[in-house]
Amino acid sequence: MEVKIIDTAYGGYGIAKDKNGKIIFVPHSVEGDLLDIYFTKESKKFSYGIIKKIIEPSEYRIKPKCKYAGICGGCVFCHIDYNKQLDIKKKIVLNAIRNLDYIKDIKIIYNKNINYNEGYRLRVNMIAFNGNVGFYRFKSNDFVDIDECIILKKSLFKRIKDFSKENNITGSIYSIENNNNEAFAFIELNKKNNIKSFEKYFKGITIKHNKNIKNYGIEGMLYNTKYGGIPIGHKTFFQSNLYLLDVFQDEAVKYIGDNDNTLIELYSGSGFFTISIENKLKSFNKYYNFISSEISKDSVYIANKYGLNIKNEDALITLKNINYNADVLILDPPRDGINKEVIKEIIRVKPKKIIYISCDPMTFSRDINLMKDYYNMLDLSIIDMFADTYHIELISYLEKRS
Repeated sequence: MEVKIIDTAYGGYGIAKDKNGKIIFVPHSVEGDLLDIYFTKESKKFSYGIIKKIIEPSEYRIKPKCKYAGICGGCVFCHIDYNKQLDIKKKIVLNAIRNLDYIKDIKIIYNKNINYNEGYRLRVNMIAFNGNVGFYRFKSNDFVDIDECIILKKSLFKRIKDFSKENNITGSIYSIENNNNEAFAFIELNKKNNIKSFEKYFKGITIKHNKNIKNYGIEGMLYNTKYGGIPIGHKTFFQSNLYLLDVFQDEAVKYIGDNDNTLIELYSGSGFFTISIENKLKSFNKYYNFISSEISKDSVYIANKYGLNIKNEDALITLKNINYNADVLILDPPRDGINKEVIKEIIRVKPKKIIYISCDPMTFSRDINLMKDYYNMLDLSIIDMFADTYHIELISYLEKRS
């Protein structure tokens, strides 16, 4: 069937319509493509198609630098001109917030290096099969064996590839590398085998098979940013784009002023924003009250081991214990966004300012909509932490309505 791609959906699909107006989702396409497709799934409301032939390429279509483009399921935007990628992400965010009263422009922050999409990732989730490493195809469980990944740090990819080959790994591998040439890995094995060696690849490693979990080597390391070292553990979350870490912290804390004395941070992880918040507050050389909490025991343990002070506590409990006026609330929830009960507590606490960092425009819009009667959103930025992918990070700033 011949179709014209007219838009892009969040999730990496190009959008076309049939003669009756039914939406067709087509991966690895871009607005302006004229395509011959075949259907993989059809329903009354929409269908999914696969490109059979590109009849006429879009002006936004480029030759991907990655030889696995359209095969590996990771970089679903790598065939799209980068400026168009940014336009697509901005349009997705504007569509998500269309019911919110926000009239300012959305700033887009990105790495302006000409090789923006090469070697920017410092952490990764990969699949290993009989010692070979790769990823799944887009929206499938089909394994794609790869021998390079251009968006991943070359040194990290080599560690993972060589370690997997030497130890004949089958399973999933999460690994992260800091800027001191140190790396961690968390390996979940699908079939049991004895690990011959890890020391020449990783400073610390966790091996899981079924319910058995064993840790080897050191349990924590630091990633150095302009605000100090951020603690990292075998199972702690960390940001991905090594070129944008400092600017991400800068953008989050720029809304904190010297009149802000009482601050609350929720969903703090192992302290990526915590350390920048504390540094900003110390720069004012005055008394302040700052509380930070995180539900993950692993993250809190590593953070506090390296000198941070984060409570191992659910966000709802942290807020329920607040019985004073807060100046600033900093939020960086997981993809699911903020629980409704937490939002009720936010409205009760009534912080003067809210800095909300989100990795999902849809749950972000839902949460802001629940607070819009109490807060004005005054600023919103996209920070492109995931070039060549559909993923979007947002930084927003809200103030309490008078």
